[in-house]
Amino acid sequence: MLIRFVKDSIRRAPRRKALIVAAIAMGSAVATSMLGVMLSIGDKVNRELRTAGANIAVTMRAAAMTGGVGSVTTATASGSANYIAEADVPKLKGIFWGLNITGIAPSLAAQDGALPLQGVRFTGLRQVNPAWSVQGRWAEDLSNDCMAGEGIANRMNWKLKQQVTVLGAPCKISGIISSGDEADDRVLLPLARVQQLTKRPGVVDRIDVAALTKPEDDFARKDPKLMTAAELERWSCTNYVVSIARQIEEALPGTQARPVRRVADSEGKVLDKVGGLMGLITLAALFSAGLTVWSLTATTMMERRGEIAIMQAIGGTRSLVAVILGLEVALVGLLGGIIGAFTGVWLAHFVGQSVFNAPVEISPVLPFVIMLAAMLVALAGAAQPLRRSLNLEPATILREGL
Repeated sequence: MLIRFVKDSIRRAPRRKALIVAAIAMGSAVATSMLGVMLSIGDKVNRELRTAGANIAVTMRAAAMTGGVGSVTTATASGSANYIAEADVPKLKGIFWGLNITGIAPSLAAQDGALPLQGVRFTGLRQVNPAWSVQGRWAEDLSNDCMAGEGIANRMNWKLKQQVTVLGAPCKISGIISSGDEADDRVLLPLARVQQLTKRPGVVDRIDVAALTKPEDDFARKDPKLMTAAELERWSCTNYVVSIARQIEEALPGTQARPVRRVADSEGKVLDKVGGLMGLITLAALFSAGLTVWSLTATTMMERRGEIAIMQAIGGTRSLVAVILGLEVALVGLLGGIIGAFTGVWLAHFVGQSVFNAPVEISPVLPFVIMLAAMLVALAGAAQPLRRSLNLEPATILREGL
């Protein structure tokens, strides 16, 4: 009997029901696409932001760190305590978050008179700083080539393919770098060549690391020494830049790994804004759908006051009538949710390819969550008109002849 009543009730005012279904479907489609993209594309956005350069700098604790390649220089005193063994660099890939590390650039600072130099692995440097503009070509790690920053090249009047003398040895300028930071004011040579010319074999004084990280929140900024065992495990198992830096220090004893705040903070802000924007669009879409349901349901309830009064007059309790009418609204919302969820999956793939140029993987759970949310939005939108209609006195409505 209940099913028959609900089915007959749904058939009434088909245009109005179609409008409710359309509103719920549109809101559900937007919600599915935005949530799908936000949950799937985070690593893609993070990888795009990795073009900003290294977000972790590793030096020995005895060294006074004032920067590094693509960012700053490192002032070190003489003595092996200020150097990291080059053979230890691969250990960074062995930490828990090793797969999140997208680039490692070890370097060794030197000075030729007033000329600042940096010995680097060009392969790693290119991975860490893919946004650098290079006039000419990147130098090879096993060569006598070098690269000059744009600023120092202009001051020295150096040109591409020019032969220059650095640390008493000749090198040919294969490329001129435009980085927008301190790298513009130094000469970059192969790491092995600087080690040889400065008689510091097998060591580096800095490692720049680019890693995919999660934006820091209040929990990330807590002091690990004050955490409980459960909190420390959660903190360590979250790819915060500070937790990755801590693991690097554990893998390379005697070093200190510091987040490059200029890079890490800007990444966090961008990711937060992207996620916040998508979340806001999702809420706006669902809220708009709820308002549409409220408007259409209010009109429907006004027209069905007499029917509701008769149901109450013949013995139907308010809770029973509310269940019958609520079930009708929920089924209409479910239909809109089903249409919107499948449309949203297609829309998410379209947004991923057109905006981020990357495929979007939608969790199979998401459409079902959206369908449930669509039902809840429909019920929330219809709640006030339903409650108002049920609070009317049946005798008064029937006396008016409605």
